[in-house]
Amino acid sequence: MTWLADLIPSPDTRIPPTRDALTHLLLPTCLCYYATAVLVQLPRTLYARLALLPVSLWYVFRTGTTLDLVGEYRDDRLLFINQGLTLGMFTIAIRCTNWTFRTRPLYRTTRAGPPQRWVHLLQDALDLLGNLRGIGWTWSKGLYLPPETRPTHSRTLFILYTAAYYLCTTLLFDLCHFSVQGFSPETFGTGVGGTIFDMGVPWVWRYVRSTGITLLSGLTVCYNIQSLYYLSTLLSMLLLPLGHSSPEAWPPISSFTPWTAHSLHSFWSRTWHQLFRDLFISVGYTPSYHLFRQSRTAGIFGAFGVSTMLHVAGLWGMGRGPEVQPTTTFFMCNALGIVLEQQWTKVTGRKVLVDAWARTGMIGTMFFRAERRPVNLVSRVVLGYDVWEDLK
Repeated sequence: MTWLADLIPSPDTRIPPTRDALTHLLLPTCLCYYATAVLVQLPRTLYARLALLPVSLWYVFRTGTTLDLVGEYRDDRLLFINQGLTLGMFTIAIRCTNWTFRTRPLYRTTRAGPPQRWVHLLQDALDLLGNLRGIGWTWSKGLYLPPETRPTHSRTLFILYTAAYYLCTTLLFDLCHFSVQGFSPETFGTGVGGTIFDMGVPWVWRYVRSTGITLLSGLTVCYNIQSLYYLSTLLSMLLLPLGHSSPEAWPPISSFTPWTAHSLHSFWSRTWHQLFRDLFISVGYTPSYHLFRQSRTAGIFGAFGVSTMLHVAGLWGMGRGPEVQPTTTFFMCNALGIVLEQQWTKVTGRKVLVDAWARTGMIGTMFFRAERRPVNLVSRVVLGYDVWEDLK
């Protein structure tokens, strides 16, 4: 696979987001993405989409591997911004590929077919760009949505509840993040990174410690995604005109109660967020399923293969190495576990009830400055001092 690695430039060669870089890289990428979203709503546009796809993929690749959004700040704790860039570019690449080979136009469930007016077509294309789950679209069949706990009959009440949920999840997110960093402020509290395994303590405490870090890190990710989703909901409800954003358009992102999952299948299909569900199914599961003679096993491994590539791309964006082997092992083990669960169910008739992310410095990510961290805001009131200080 060295030939493939040679095609990808070193992260050290990336350039800052100057006006010329944004104009020649990011802008064309966004325009290609938007043009594909317009074309996929129209019939008889297959050849136009096929012609546009190589251009879109080229600009996506160049943008994701060329821009360095945090280089000038020289703070490793902000590397998650570059990670977000590469994750976003990979998502755009997969969605453009998926839309290119669609055999039927995509349209909203409120319409009987493609939009009849250009203004509606362009507006729907904008919605399609950020609508990862397909809420209100014809292509979101089979999507699981958790029960809504916010009042949807009143826009004002919905906004107030969402604001309260946002504040709570943000505080819980930072509290979990603070707790993880507290295990080793010299490594996890900075962008240096470090292993979750402390070889200087007895093996029992070593694995108790690593398990605690892993669980708290998982909850940190859960609450972070939830917090960002509530923030996006608030911005949409407050900034978009009436009629363009309703409570029904923002259902819960997931239940985020991983302890209630009774199997790997239920965890990934219901408990965890479904933002990338369409990506993994359309480009991973479906092609593999048909390629291997309608094999569900092949489809499952195909879906987790695309998930692996997505996360490898994100780790590459941090500039610490893509960690291909541990990332691949993790997701392929999950795929194998789901296959084994299905075989167990088939035979018995009953359902079944690594640390690369730490070594790359992901735990040291700085989401808030020390003086603005929610845990510090609360501790300042309760204890009279900050419980966390930034280490560089």
